[in-house]
Amino acid sequence: MDIKYIREDDGFKIYQVDSIPSTNSYLKTEYNNYEDNTILWALEQTDGRGRYDRRWESKGDLTFSVLFKEKYNTAILTPLSIILALADYGISAKIKWPNDIYLHGSKLAGILVEDIYRDGFIASIVGVGINMNDYPGLNGIGIKEFITDMEALMMKVLNYFKYLAKLNPHTVINMYREYSNVIDRRITYQGSEYLVKDIDKEGHLVITNDNETKTVSTDEISLKDALIDFGY
Repeated sequence: MDIKYIREDDGFKIYQVDSIPSTNSYLKTEYNNYEDNTILWALEQTDGRGRYDRRWESKGDLTFSVLFKEKYNTAILTPLSIILALADYGISAKIKWPNDIYLHGSKLAGILVEDIYRDGFIASIVGVGINMNDYPGLNGIGIKEFITDMEALMMKVLNYFKYLAKLNPHTVINMYREYSNVIDRRITYQGSEYLVKDIDKEGHLVITNDNETKTVSTDEISLKDALIDFGY
Protein backbone atom coordinates (compact mmCIF):
# COMPACT_ATOMS: atom_id res chain seq x y z
CA MET A 1 0.00 0.00 0.00
CA ASP A 2 1.71 3.14 -1.26
CA ILE A 3 0.45 6.30 0.44
CA LYS A 4 1.92 9.34 -1.25
CA TYR A 5 1.96 12.97 -0.19
CA ILE A 6 0.35 15.20 -2.82
CA ARG A 7 0.48 18.76 -1.54
CA GLU A 8 -0.73 21.21 1.08
CA ASP A 9 -3.85 23.24 0.29
CA ASP A 10 -5.33 25.89 2.62
CA GLY A 11 -3.83 24.25 5.68
CA PHE A 12 -4.79 20.69 4.71
CA LYS A 13 -2.11 18.11 3.93
CA ILE A 14 -3.34 15.82 1.16
CA TYR A 15 -2.23 12.21 0.87
CA GLN A 16 -3.46 9.81 -1.80
CA VAL A 17 -3.57 6.03 -2.02
CA ASP A 18 -4.62 3.93 -5.00
CA SER A 19 -6.35 1.24 -2.96
CA ILE A 20 -6.92 0.71 0.77
CA PRO A 21 -9.34 -1.31 2.89
CA SER A 22 -10.59 1.77 4.78
CA THR A 23 -9.25 5.30 5.09
CA ASN A 24 -10.98 5.70 8.46
CA SER A 25 -9.49 2.49 9.86
CA TYR A 26 -6.02 3.48 8.68
CA LEU A 27 -6.11 6.94 10.28
CA LYS A 28 -7.57 5.54 13.51
CA THR A 29 -4.49 3.36 13.79
CA GLU A 30 -1.91 5.83 12.51
CA TYR A 31 -3.23 9.17 13.81
CA ASN A 32 -0.07 9.76 15.88
CA ASN A 33 2.00 9.73 12.70
CA TYR A 34 0.02 12.46 10.95
CA GLU A 35 -0.64 16.12 11.62
CA ASP A 36 -3.93 17.88 12.26
CA ASN A 37 -5.95 18.51 9.06
CA THR A 38 -4.51 15.51 7.23
CA ILE A 39 -6.57 14.20 4.30
CA LEU A 40 -6.27 10.61 3.11
CA TRP A 41 -7.92 10.32 -0.32
CA ALA A 42 -8.45 6.81 -1.72
CA LEU A 43 -9.12 6.01 -5.35
CA GLU A 44 -10.50 2.66 -4.20
CA GLN A 45 -11.75 1.36 -0.85
CA THR A 46 -12.18 -2.39 -0.54
CA ASP A 47 -13.58 -2.56 2.99
CA GLY A 48 -15.09 0.84 3.73
CA ARG A 49 -17.51 1.16 6.63
CA GLY A 50 -20.64 3.11 7.42
CA ARG A 51 -22.73 3.39 10.56
CA TYR A 52 -23.42 0.10 12.34
CA ASP A 53 -20.38 -1.32 10.51
CA ARG A 54 -22.29 -1.53 7.25
CA ARG A 55 -19.79 -2.50 4.56
CA TRP A 56 -19.24 -0.17 1.63
CA GLU A 57 -16.90 -0.80 -1.29
CA SER A 58 -16.03 1.99 -3.67
CA LYS A 59 -14.09 2.43 -6.88
CA GLY A 60 -14.27 5.58 -8.97
CA ASP A 61 -16.16 7.53 -6.31
CA LEU A 62 -14.84 10.30 -4.05
CA THR A 63 -13.77 8.66 -0.80
CA PHE A 64 -11.56 10.33 1.78
CA SER A 65 -11.03 10.71 5.50
CA VAL A 66 -9.82 13.74 7.43
CA LEU A 67 -7.91 13.74 10.68
CA PHE A 68 -8.92 16.58 12.98
CA LYS A 69 -7.03 17.01 16.24
CA GLU A 70 -9.18 19.98 17.21
CA LYS A 71 -12.67 19.25 18.53
CA TYR A 72 -15.50 20.27 16.18
CA ASN A 73 -19.21 19.54 16.00
CA THR A 74 -18.51 17.20 13.10
CA ALA A 75 -22.03 15.68 13.06
CA ILE A 76 -23.43 19.04 12.00
CA LEU A 77 -20.53 20.61 10.12
CA THR A 78 -19.69 17.72 7.81
CA PRO A 79 -23.05 17.10 6.10
CA LEU A 80 -23.70 20.81 5.85
CA SER A 81 -20.28 21.32 4.25
CA ILE A 82 -21.12 18.74 1.60
CA ILE A 83 -24.50 20.35 0.92
CA LEU A 84 -22.93 23.80 0.41
CA ALA A 85 -20.14 22.44 -1.77
CA LEU A 86 -22.64 20.64 -4.01
CA ALA A 87 -24.73 23.80 -4.24
CA ASP A 88 -21.75 25.51 -5.91
CA TYR A 89 -22.26 23.05 -8.77
CA GLY A 90 -26.00 23.66 -8.92
CA ILE A 91 -26.83 20.40 -7.09
CA SER A 92 -29.64 20.82 -4.54
CA ALA A 93 -29.25 17.95 -2.07
CA LYS A 94 -30.77 17.33 1.36
CA ILE A 95 -29.53 15.90 4.68
CA LYS A 96 -31.14 12.73 5.99
CA TRP A 97 -30.33 12.77 9.69
CA PRO A 98 -27.76 12.28 10.94
CA ASN A 99 -25.28 12.20 8.10
CA ASP A 100 -26.55 10.89 4.78
CA ILE A 101 -26.92 13.15 1.76
CA TYR A 102 -29.86 12.52 -0.58
CA LEU A 103 -30.58 13.78 -4.08
CA HIS A 104 -33.86 13.14 -5.92
CA GLY A 105 -34.82 10.48 -3.36
CA SER A 106 -31.58 8.50 -3.69
CA LYS A 107 -28.47 8.39 -1.54
CA LEU A 108 -25.63 10.52 -2.83
CA ALA A 109 -23.16 10.55 0.08
CA GLY A 110 -22.47 9.08 3.49
CA ILE A 111 -20.36 10.15 6.44
CA LEU A 112 -18.68 8.18 9.23
CA VAL A 113 -17.29 10.11 12.20
CA GLU A 114 -15.11 8.25 14.70
CA ASP A 115 -13.68 10.05 17.73
CA ILE A 116 -10.60 8.92 19.63
CA TYR A 117 -10.40 9.43 23.38
CA ARG A 118 -7.54 8.70 25.76
CA ASP A 119 -8.45 10.34 29.09
CA GLY A 120 -10.02 13.07 26.99
CA PHE A 121 -10.47 13.97 23.36
CA ILE A 122 -7.55 13.17 21.07
CA ALA A 123 -8.83 13.30 17.51
CA SER A 124 -11.75 12.87 15.12
CA ILE A 125 -11.61 10.84 11.94
CA VAL A 126 -14.24 12.08 9.49
CA GLY A 127 -14.86 9.72 6.59
CA VAL A 128 -16.74 10.93 3.52
CA GLY A 129 -17.99 8.94 0.55
CA ILE A 130 -19.65 10.77 -2.34
CA ASN A 131 -21.04 8.71 -5.22
CA MET A 132 -19.78 9.66 -8.62
CA ASN A 133 -21.47 6.60 -10.12
CA ASP A 134 -25.09 5.45 -9.96
CA TYR A 135 -25.92 2.35 -7.92
CA PRO A 136 -29.53 1.51 -8.86
CA GLY A 137 -29.66 -1.69 -6.82
CA LEU A 138 -28.64 0.23 -3.69
CA ASN A 139 -30.73 3.34 -4.39
CA GLY A 140 -27.52 5.26 -4.94
CA ILE A 141 -27.18 8.21 -7.29
CA GLY A 142 -23.96 9.62 -8.74
CA ILE A 143 -22.92 13.07 -9.93
CA LYS A 144 -20.16 12.44 -12.48
CA GLU A 145 -22.24 14.14 -15.17
CA PHE A 146 -22.02 17.36 -13.12
CA ILE A 147 -18.55 17.08 -11.54
CA THR A 148 -15.38 15.66 -13.07
CA ASP A 149 -12.73 17.15 -10.76
CA MET A 150 -13.10 15.15 -7.55
CA GLU A 151 -10.18 16.86 -5.84
CA ALA A 152 -11.79 20.27 -6.37
CA LEU A 153 -15.03 18.98 -4.84
CA MET A 154 -13.15 17.51 -1.89
CA MET A 155 -11.41 20.80 -1.18
CA LYS A 156 -14.67 22.72 -1.46
CA VAL A 157 -16.17 20.46 1.20
CA LEU A 158 -13.22 20.99 3.54
CA ASN A 159 -13.02 24.73 3.01
CA TYR A 160 -16.72 25.00 3.80
CA PHE A 161 -16.08 22.93 6.93
CA LYS A 162 -13.50 25.41 8.18
CA TYR A 163 -15.72 28.35 7.21
CA LEU A 164 -18.73 26.95 9.07
CA ALA A 165 -16.62 26.09 12.12
CA LYS A 166 -15.95 29.81 12.59
CA LEU A 167 -19.62 30.80 12.52
CA ASN A 168 -21.96 31.15 15.47
CA PRO A 169 -23.22 27.62 16.32
CA HIS A 170 -26.80 28.92 16.36
CA THR A 171 -26.39 30.09 12.76
CA VAL A 172 -24.94 26.74 11.71
CA ILE A 173 -27.68 24.60 13.26
CA ASN A 174 -30.31 26.78 11.62
CA MET A 175 -28.62 26.17 8.26
CA TYR A 176 -28.56 22.43 8.98
CA ARG A 177 -32.29 22.47 9.76
CA GLU A 178 -32.95 24.31 6.50
CA TYR A 179 -31.43 21.45 4.51
CA SER A 180 -32.89 18.61 6.59
CA ASN A 181 -35.41 16.28 4.95
CA VAL A 182 -36.57 14.59 8.18
CA ILE A 183 -38.17 17.46 10.12
CA ASP A 184 -41.97 17.03 10.11
CA ARG A 185 -41.61 13.37 9.11
CA ARG A 186 -43.29 10.53 11.04
CA ILE A 187 -41.21 7.82 12.67
CA THR A 188 -41.64 4.90 15.07
CA TYR A 189 -39.52 4.81 18.22
CA GLN A 190 -39.77 2.20 20.99
CA GLY A 191 -43.09 1.00 19.63
CA SER A 192 -44.78 4.41 19.42
CA GLU A 193 -45.32 6.89 16.59
CA TYR A 194 -43.71 10.31 16.78
CA LEU A 195 -43.29 13.41 14.66
CA VAL A 196 -39.77 14.74 14.12
CA LYS A 197 -40.11 18.24 15.53
CA ASP A 198 -36.55 19.56 15.45
CA ILE A 199 -32.82 18.89 15.51
CA ASP A 200 -31.10 20.43 18.52
CA LYS A 201 -27.73 22.17 18.67
CA GLU A 202 -25.96 18.90 19.51
CA GLY A 203 -27.41 17.24 16.43
CA HIS A 204 -29.94 15.16 18.36
CA LEU A 205 -33.40 14.44 17.03
CA VAL A 206 -36.30 16.04 18.89
CA ILE A 207 -39.44 13.91 18.50
CA THR A 208 -42.94 14.45 19.85
CA ASN A 209 -46.43 12.96 20.04
CA ASP A 210 -49.58 13.71 22.04
CA ASN A 211 -48.01 12.28 25.19
CA GLU A 212 -44.40 13.41 25.30
CA THR A 213 -41.37 15.03 23.70
CA LYS A 214 -38.07 13.18 23.60
CA THR A 215 -34.52 13.86 22.48
CA VAL A 216 -32.88 10.95 20.67
CA SER A 217 -29.20 10.50 19.81
CA THR A 218 -27.77 8.78 16.77
CA ASP A 219 -26.85 5.75 18.91
CA GLU A 220 -30.49 5.19 19.84
CA ILE A 221 -32.25 5.07 16.49
CA SER A 222 -31.73 4.28 12.81
CA LEU A 223 -33.99 6.33 10.55
CA LYS A 224 -33.55 3.73 7.84
CA ASP A 225 -35.74 1.47 9.98
CA ALA A 226 -37.80 4.09 11.82
CA LEU A 227 -39.25 6.28 9.06
CA ILE A 228 -42.90 5.53 8.42
CA ASP A 229 -43.05 7.32 5.07
CA PHE A 230 -39.96 5.97 3.38
CA GLY A 231 -39.52 8.51 0.62
CA TYR A 232 -36.31 10.45 1.28
